[in-house]
Amino acid sequence: MTGAARDIGALRARHDESDMLGRVIALPSQMEDAWEIGEAFSARIRRGDYTMVAVCGMGGSAIGGDMVRSFLGDRLKVPLVSCRDYAVPAYVGRGALVIASSYSGNTGETLSAYRSARGRVAGLVAVTGGGKLEEMCREDGVPLCKIPGGMPPRAAIGYSFFPMLQIVRAAGVADFDDSEYAEGLDAAKELAGRYGPDFPDNRALELAKMIEGKIPFVYAAPGLFEAMARRWVCQFNENSKTLAHFALSPELNHNEIVGWQNLGDVLERVIVISLEDREDHDMTRHQTEIGLGIRGRLAAHVERVDGGDGGRMKRMIAALMLGDFTSVYLALLYGVDPTPVEKIDYLKRQLSAVGARRAAKDGTS
Repeated sequence: MTGAARDIGALRARHDESDMLGRVIALPSQMEDAWEIGEAFSARIRRGDYTMVAVCGMGGSAIGGDMVRSFLGDRLKVPLVSCRDYAVPAYVGRGALVIASSYSGNTGETLSAYRSARGRVAGLVAVTGGGKLEEMCREDGVPLCKIPGGMPPRAAIGYSFFPMLQIVRAAGVADFDDSEYAEGLDAAKELAGRYGPDFPDNRALELAKMIEGKIPFVYAAPGLFEAMARRWVCQFNENSKTLAHFALSPELNHNEIVGWQNLGDVLERVIVISLEDREDHDMTRHQTEIGLGIRGRLAAHVERVDGGDGGRMKRMIAALMLGDFTSVYLALLYGVDPTPVEKIDYLKRQLSAVGARRAAKDGTS
């Protein structure tokens, strides 16, 4: 065991009280369970002439929908949109399939969006670990994909992603081969060891050390790694308790690139992480080269992450795991427990109080 591995082991013992690192390491077994759950549930999904798919969710429960869209890419026969709000947009109409995704089953925005979609769309299903969403689905006769509860939603990414992927296939709006999942699972098993705390030359730990004390800006192109850029930033936010930012090329070269002009010393604390996939558009790759050259003269560091070889699922899972491990290691380097999200908990308590006051007012009016 290397000195770095011994250090992270001590930090893990001291700070990772809820074993977030263990949850990241266990992703392969979660993938297998999630695949079986999704396979069983999707057999109940009606194949139809859907005009679009809308995934309603927030945070860790929403990113699964983004991953479905990024993974399937051009294989999607209809648009797939993510609705992170209290209501589905007006364009989500009679031909839409709506998937309500809430790991806890109590996400206020998702419950409200579910109500706004009920009765006005072609299909409505839910993916949840229980809570109020399960109760509503059972009362309304809405198909419910029940997933295991009891963990932070961001740590249940396999349960958010794979059942949704199979629902979309069963609905007839996209297709993929099971061998893609198998290749992704094999990659996850390998990387769970390679990025684990006992592995020497650990890429995730080294990346965390590069980011420590800096603000990560995560860039990607539209396509396979679009969802991964958001996922990395959310994991830095929640696990590492650090500010982070994501943007997509080439769009960022039409606006954000100018914003690097007047921040002075602040830019010396920015580290740019460029997620790059072999299927990125050729002109986007040229834009990435030029843009990184400009930012490289201003930022503390530019780190390029190559998507590697293999199929789309393998490459997506590899990027997912590198980001997840890095975010947990960064938390441990900062001396914080990756699991608690106290500010989110506070926000939810305040919102619950607002809801209770509104309910009381409505009951007496």
